[in-house]
Amino acid sequence: MLPEIIVNGLLYSNLLALLSIGLTLTILTSKVSNFAQGDFAVIGVYAAYTASVITRLSPYLQIPVAFATGALVGSLIYLLVFDQLRSRASLVTLMIVSMAIDIILRASMQLYADFLQLTLGVYSRGFIFSDVILSVFGVPVAGVLVFSTATTVLLLLALYLLLFRTKIGIAMRAAIENPSLAETLGINVRRVFAISWALSAGLAAVAGVFLPFRIPVNPDTGFALLLSIFASATLGGLTSLLGSIVGAYLIGFSETLFTFALSSLGLSTAYRPAVSFTAIILTLLLAPGGVSSLWSRRG
Repeated sequence: MLPEIIVNGLLYSNLLALLSIGLTLTILTSKVSNFAQGDFAVIGVYAAYTASVITRLSPYLQIPVAFATGALVGSLIYLLVFDQLRSRASLVTLMIVSMAIDIILRASMQLYADFLQLTLGVYSRGFIFSDVILSVFGVPVAGVLVFSTATTVLLLLALYLLLFRTKIGIAMRAAIENPSLAETLGINVRRVFAISWALSAGLAAVAGVFLPFRIPVNPDTGFALLLSIFASATLGGLTSLLGSIVGAYLIGFSETLFTFALSSLGLSTAYRPAVSFTAIILTLLLAPGGVSSLWSRRG
């Protein structure tokens, strides 16, 4: 079996990569620092959990359900809320609105958890998924590590192809650079931004599917991830998709190693958030451009 620290570090980093790249998408397009990003992961968890209970199939097979549910919620939130505020609200107002949406989504998931327990008679808080052990080149590996890594790579590759090899991607990048000019050229900026929110929420929802394989999940789990998500995006440069991926793996492995060190010393793992706090502070003070500035300077 692979060392637990490697499994936990890679798995956590995979999840942060999907979550942070989604946050960066909303910052790039609609300039919203989305505080509800972690809640999209929880929506994905409960969508997959519900589908798995009903169909009695593995949660891994419910990844498309999670993505579709997250994408629907994300696009609706943009169209019903942020699209209405896009031309008349300040960045601070948009951030406060996203905080309000975070509270609403968490409360909604609490209600849904109660509904799930009453209708299906299953545990709806603190549940976990049972995993399988796979053999990779003769080495026993946790199934969640294999599936999360493969899913993350495939989704990031698909996102790259979408952004750089399709007309939608060209329109999205044009809308990011200059929304007013893009509209003048006939690009439907409203639809492009809605698509970006759908992608952001869909990626986060997929990340959420893998959470219950390692930790008990409840409606507030997404809020607990928020600091690490922002740390990953900040370390990546906030407006760089590649940077947010690099930042995610740096934060993911740093937090895992720090937690392991605390446990080895007999100290409380409650100090784990110190890694993300420190990363955000040092990045903003010493390198506001994050790791993305390393290759942007070369260009």
